[in-house]
Amino acid sequence: MIVPDTPENVKKCICPRCPSMPADCPDETLYCARGKSCCEIHARACFCTACPVYKENKLETLYFCDKEAVGSIVHLIRKKGENEDLTAYQTMVSIRELAETGMSRIISMGSQKSLPFSFKDLKFIPAQVSRIPLEREDSVNMSVILGPSAAKPLKLASPIMISGMSYGATSKNVRLIISKVAADLNIAYSSGEGGILEEEYQNAPHHLIGQYATDRGDIQLDLLRILAAVEIRFGQGAYPGKGSYIPSSKITGEVAKTRGLKELEQSHSPAHFDDILNMSQLKAKVDWLREATGGIPIGAKLGCGRIESDIEALVEGGVDFIALDGFGAGTGATEQYVRDNVGLPIIAAIPRALSALKMLGAKDRITLVAGGGLRMPSDFAKCLALGADAVYIGTAALIAIGCEQYRICHTGMCPTGITTHAPLLERQLNFEMGAKRLNNFVNASTGEIANIVRLVGKSDVNKLDHEDLVSFNKDLAALTGVNWLNGE
Repeated sequence: MIVPDTPENVKKCICPRCPSMPADCPDETLYCARGKSCCEIHARACFCTACPVYKENKLETLYFCDKEAVGSIVHLIRKKGENEDLTAYQTMVSIRELAETGMSRIISMGSQKSLPFSFKDLKFIPAQVSRIPLEREDSVNMSVILGPSAAKPLKLASPIMISGMSYGATSKNVRLIISKVAADLNIAYSSGEGGILEEEYQNAPHHLIGQYATDRGDIQLDLLRILAAVEIRFGQGAYPGKGSYIPSSKITGEVAKTRGLKELEQSHSPAHFDDILNMSQLKAKVDWLREATGGIPIGAKLGCGRIESDIEALVEGGVDFIALDGFGAGTGATEQYVRDNVGLPIIAAIPRALSALKMLGAKDRITLVAGGGLRMPSDFAKCLALGADAVYIGTAALIAIGCEQYRICHTGMCPTGITTHAPLLERQLNFEMGAKRLNNFVNASTGEIANIVRLVGKSDVNKLDHEDLVSFNKDLAALTGVNWLNGE
């Protein structure tokens, strides 16, 4: 509301005589101009409509002492109470947004919904007497192979990989930082579905996984032969079962050129491939990509859903690696109802995927990559022990670079320069500092995983398994196949 903050309006304001006026904030007044009270409001009545200031400015919303601008459409609504449940309050806000706009709420980053199980309930079992731990200086093999049965398998120095975060969703500097660090540390990273920048390809041609997405405009055919691997993107953890979206405001001239769009044209990718609708078409696509690339690993990325049947289909299709993206994975923009209500957490998906691969006799030839909501190296190691061969990190990499999780990626107004294309904001991401931080994070995380391998008494990260873990939660033990505290 635009109300002049003048002595005349202060004199006419009747807020000090209102029954809802907080007694411990006696100096506050003229909330319709100055904003909400800094104190907790206990509504008893409201005299707003009787106030001359209210009438003269044709205001329509009561209780200005308790109002704040919230939500993606920024409307006035009662502020959250000091002891009020955040989920219940957010539900009220979401209902109001749907009622006022008639449109689903667009939101950024991963779901904040709590899950019944967490990696914090899994702990590693130390080697001490019956099994001997390794010393810090003892060598540990940290290399992993993506697509061991491919004609040109991709050997990497760490099981940590950077997941696809497209150009458009993220800034150019982010893409260049990731590609530089990938080359420096000999790790793999995915292009995401926003096309491939010439500069990032020049940075890391031997570490780039090109994403083949549902609009099929993301990888030019002449690039296929010079990639390190190809990832067919069927879905991702923040919105499995639907196509991706980038608002028109983020499609600048350079982004449009890279993505094959018009400037300020919204980017909507289809929910599925129109030429991969059955098993024969899936196998034909994998075979075509393998032939076109000369034998580099061909994989698939999908959100965690119908795990066993999806794994069976991909094995029959002949893929070299499978990347599962769990509930809680980040995104630049999607509808909140999808992000918060679709998919399974990666902690539940890994054991099921491992079991399916073993049952199909495909575990030794197909690399399993796990991602979705992973933040700390101890959680990366737990994924590896549950059965993954490598992990994908996205949001954690962005935080390392400089993201502070303002959760406004979809607006293009990111103040840290991570998910914006506004020149002034982009400059706020220092390339050298961002690259140094991401390098440090991946390097230190790899070192922590190596030390975990040592303390369980092993010398090869690929030898971590569920027997190295114990669950503090009985139901989680049953879900993952990990022993409970009683040893069963």
